[in-house]
Amino acid sequence: MRKIYTFILSVAACLAGLTATAQTPGYNRLQNTTTGHVVNLASSSSFAPSVTMEEAYSLAGTVAYLDFDGNRVASLKAQNVDLVNVVIPMIKNLIPQVLDEDMFIALRDSTVEMVRQGMSGAMGTLLIGHLRRYTYDDFLQYLDALDTNMYMEEADGGFYLYYNSPPFPIDAGDFNSYFTTKINGYLHYYVGTMQDMAAEYLVGREELQPMVNSMISHFRFGDYLFLAEENDEEFGPQFAFTNSQDHQVSGMNEVWNFLPIDNEENYFGLRGQYQDADGKWYASFAADFPVKLASGMTAYCVTDVVDGGKSMIQRKKIEADVIPALTPMIVQLNGESTADNKLQVVDREVSNVIDGNALQLATDSLGFLLGKRLPKPDKRYYALGIMEGKVSLVETEETFLVPNEAILFLDNNTKDRNLTGYLILSDNVDGIEEHVTTNANSGKYFDLQGRQVAKPVRGIYILNGKKVVIK
Repeated sequence: MRKIYTFILSVAACLAGLTATAQTPGYNRLQNTTTGHVVNLASSSSFAPSVTMEEAYSLAGTVAYLDFDGNRVASLKAQNVDLVNVVIPMIKNLIPQVLDEDMFIALRDSTVEMVRQGMSGAMGTLLIGHLRRYTYDDFLQYLDALDTNMYMEEADGGFYLYYNSPPFPIDAGDFNSYFTTKINGYLHYYVGTMQDMAAEYLVGREELQPMVNSMISHFRFGDYLFLAEENDEEFGPQFAFTNSQDHQVSGMNEVWNFLPIDNEENYFGLRGQYQDADGKWYASFAADFPVKLASGMTAYCVTDVVDGGKSMIQRKKIEADVIPALTPMIVQLNGESTADNKLQVVDREVSNVIDGNALQLATDSLGFLLGKRLPKPDKRYYALGIMEGKVSLVETEETFLVPNEAILFLDNNTKDRNLTGYLILSDNVDGIEEHVTTNANSGKYFDLQGRQVAKPVRGIYILNGKKVVIK
């Protein structure tokens, strides 16, 4: 039971370690000054410095809104995930639900027995007496006072980011420091066991294991946890942690910097995903920050599918000068490169709403832009694609919808209206006209990029709106 308690506290420390502050409030990227890797919050299991600066240009998960109060984080939000004000307090409140009074008593008794076997004499007897007097109410008071903030300290080229762990919570007076050292020693003795137990919690999210292992091995009551980067042989660059004793050891890259988003060297832009028959590039996009498009780019929303059994769909140009956060859209680009399609990230709230937009975001159950799993989808999902050389929404059979892309959902009530498996958007740039797809049973083969294939060979194709396999 003691192991469960320590692991839960360690996970809280781990997530708190993601809430570093910045030199400049506003939208920033977090970069390790030694390796140059940039943190990309791409999914619920990707809390890691995992991309290069060049890759980060087009990844919305690298853009985080930061604010601070002195050396303390006041806000850190990325992908609609507020780590400081929502996630960490949520974990803190979850601990007493997991560690109830019966479990706490069992944990305390096992710790007493461990001390009995490992420490003899008057000091052992004194420590056991203090442990036995430590109640579940004492533990709840300790949780209530638990510091879940992340702090920063200036370092060469950037900042150290650290979490402050309180001392071992017993009323031991002058002996508290001694007891805390002993308890830390006992915890360190069981590091391997706790890491094995953590692996059971991380089934399906194994890429988090190196970070959790590092955090468990360095967690100490009454000490600091410094956020670092370490290269894992299996998973590559990962968050790691060091305590004050192991601070600045070889192989741990502990200095971080925050790079304010601009429209020059540290810009955010869209990369072309699909090119139509006229050579125009398009991308599907959604983010948790407002943006202003560069000259030459056009954003569209999509109205709902028109009934009548003819698979009609409309698009409408978004006229707003600044497009608000959490707006799914399809963007006609200036070219394929991100440098051609820079978006100005607007550092202010935008209240206008894009009316009539049938596109939606692929959010998880908490509303975070970390994707959406579909074990048994009861809807049909359409994503951006090219069919017959035209920009379209194409039915997808994926079971995981990626974040930061616009999706159209059709429930079973509208399922029979679309006979083709794809919906071609109107060619009218003013976005008012309807387009009717008439080739539902054309007998023509198309590849998965929507290009017609005259003589299909082995592979997967779309025929009459459905996927077929030619062997």
